Order: sequence, then C-alpha cells, then structure tokens
Amino acid sequence: MNTEFIDDKKGRRISRDFESCLHGPVTYCDWRRIDEDIIRLFGKSADVPSLSRSAVIVPLLQISDKPAVLLVEKRKDLPKHGGQVAFPGGRKEPYDVGPVDTALREFAEETGLPSDVVCVVGMLEPEVTYTTGYVIVPIVGFIRNADILKQVRVDTNEITRIILFFLDEANRQDFKAETLTLSSGISLLYPEYELKGGLRIWGATARILLKILAYAEDFFKEH
Repeated sequence: MNTEFIDDKKGRRISRDFESCLHGPVTYCDWRRIDEDIIRLFGKSADVPSLSRSAVIVPLLQISDKPAVLLVEKRKDLPKHGGQVAFPGGRKEPYDVGPVDTALREFAEETGLPSDVVCVVGMLEPEVTYTTGYVIVPIVGFIRNADILKQVRVDTNEITRIILFFLDEANRQDFKAETLTLSSGISLLYPEYELKGGLRIWGATARILLKILAYAEDFFKEH
C-alpha cells in the first residue's frame, strides 16, 4: 500500500489513508476513528477485533546535520518481541485517547525523557503483525534538540539501550527484502536491515523504516 500525504489544518503531514482523521489535527485523532480506518484497511485480511492496538513514535532528529531516527533494543528475555530493535512504543491503555497519547506515553516510559521533547508532525498508515496479533500505528515526530539524548535513562525492565539509525547511511547497511506468503494466503513484504554488531531491524519496524526513508527528504525539508 503506497502512502500519500496531505496537509492537515495546521500544515502537518498526515496519511491520506486515514480519511476519518483528516478533519482535525493528527494529535486529536482518537482510537475510535483509527479503529474505523483499521477495519477499512485490514478487515478482509485480519481478524481486526482480536488485534491488540498499539502505537509507536518514530523520533526523527539531526546529529551533526545528519538525519537520523531513534530506535530501542528490547531485552532478550521479554515474552514478546524480545531482543528486537524497534521504535519506542507499545500497547494502547484504556486511558489513552488516541495513538499519539499511546506513542508519547510509551516513549517517555522507555527512554526516561519527557514526552514534550517530541514534536508530532504526522501519522503513517498502520502495520499489522500477523504472527503476534498487533496493529501498530506509527506517529512521526521530531526531537529538536539532540543534546537531550544525554538525559536518556532507559527502562531497564524492557529496554537494553537506544540506537541511532542514520538515514543517509541506509544504503550502506546490509539490506534484503522478500515477500512471504502466510498460511492465510496474505502476501507480506519482509524487509531486513543488518546493523553493525549483528543487530537486525526486521518485520513491521523495517516496513515503517522503509516508509520513513521514502519520505525523509520531505519530512526534514518541511520541519
């Protein structure tokens, strides 16, 4: 599915696929509206009511004028997603009004940084993890002051460390992609980046990263 962006009322970039959210700023798009779009997008390929709702923040920043994105490495002993490199984020809680609330709350919990260091600028279409039963809403934001990373204190119950992925070096990473056909007959793009030290970015995180790489110039030019 190709993502097309339009501007919301405050000039922020938002995915056209979220039609029910376009009448207001992305920060006020609640989970009820998102659920409507999830059903529209994935109702024919997944048991949508059974999927766990989650959101991640895609924190863009510049380090010495080089565009980068912040990721986290999860502890290897976690029951789900253990050892994976992922964007900060997690499952929706009952008190989260919308995916922005979920993503920023999880960002603060995992990194120890206040959520207001991230300026939310847009939303990408969701990803479904068919094997673990999650739907993930990616929220794109900017960390304006990279020096704030010196104050990171990761939640050691879940996170091992933060990782900076420099976007202009993506072509130098060991990258491969294949299309997998699940038992349900669904064809799924399966990209994978191999990083230094043997770390891998794969699955839904890699698919989100591919979208960011495709639109990075626009994001950084506008923000």
